[in-house]
Amino acid sequence: MDTEALAQSPVGRLVPVHGNDARYGNFAYLAFLPEPLPEEPLGITSKTWTAVTEACAALARLDQACRQLADPELLIRPALWREALDSSALEGTYGSLPELLEAQLPSSLFASPEMTEIRAYERVAVQTLEMVKNQPITPGLLAQAQTELFRDARKQPQDLGRIRRYQVWIGPEDSRIEDSRFVPPPGDDRLVSAMDAWQEWIETPHDLPPVLRAAMAHYQFETLHPFGDGNGRIGRLFIVLYLLRSDALHYPALTVSPWFLKRRTEYQDQLFSVSATGDWNPWVMFFSQAVREQCMSLIVGANRLTEWLESSRAALNERHWTGAIHRLLEDLTEWPVVTISFAAKKYHVTQMTATRMIDHLVDVGILRELTGQTYGRRFGATGVMDIVEAI
Repeated sequence: MDTEALAQSPVGRLVPVHGNDARYGNFAYLAFLPEPLPEEPLGITSKTWTAVTEACAALARLDQACRQLADPELLIRPALWREALDSSALEGTYGSLPELLEAQLPSSLFASPEMTEIRAYERVAVQTLEMVKNQPITPGLLAQAQTELFRDARKQPQDLGRIRRYQVWIGPEDSRIEDSRFVPPPGDDRLVSAMDAWQEWIETPHDLPPVLRAAMAHYQFETLHPFGDGNGRIGRLFIVLYLLRSDALHYPALTVSPWFLKRRTEYQDQLFSVSATGDWNPWVMFFSQAVREQCMSLIVGANRLTEWLESSRAALNERHWTGAIHRLLEDLTEWPVVTISFAAKKYHVTQMTATRMIDHLVDVGILRELTGQTYGRRFGATGVMDIVEAI
């Protein structure tokens, strides 16, 4: 950690920490304790204000695009898949969209540890996004999310489901604290007090635009690093939760992790830079650009999904195919991987009818067989998956 830079920080201070690392023995080092967030950040430039304003306008356009959809889930669900994959990838857990979708089929008997983690994030996001409709964002709510995130994990962090009471550091796995990239505050009453102040700040009405508030609150959460693990995923989920609570969004269709993942090093550097310099401008500009560009990408994705569905309906109507095949088609926008047995059960038809439905969709290019197998075949709407991959 660059202690020389942080020693000059105008927004926090270095504090001594000590303890025992089971791998390397006793340690004595320094951690960064940020000051509470200011009511209004100083020194915001006109260029930064413009970026924030453009990001807020993009959020409004994304909301409008969701309203114009016959079913907003047409965009919300694919955005959630993309966020689950890329937020997990930022933490070193990788998976593909077909793997994620196939793992959710009832016939799936095995999921890799990586896919279990990614699916856990998706489950947590769905639950938490629903909860904030009726209750504020609190450390307790996020601790509950952390508990669910690691419910089926191979290795569970200490102090699961509560503010950590031990020291952590951020850097390569198995690194010494002295070799870390960043050391967040010690896990004692100072961290608890800092999280209480953070909650008070996010719940207090501000005149600041919601994108600026979200950028500041996300920085503070990641800098405090309140949990033993999962801070990155929960902190990025918080962005959408906060924009929903602030009425800047009314549909949880925003996903920022794909943008951050492409710029992982800059994302980490920008967060550190706020701590070192106290200058909010670079980070807020970076964050605002992420929100604006992702909103635009999601709007394009919504239009492409709508066009795909309309052209696919036309293909069915042209051939005078009726019945459950239309319901299967509609559902492919929310679940673009299917098996014959799953279709038979879901649409209450025989195996023969389900086979014929899927064969029809394969014939017109709506579905493609994914496995190359004779038995246990899975079929995917690759057109939908291609659109989601581009979000």
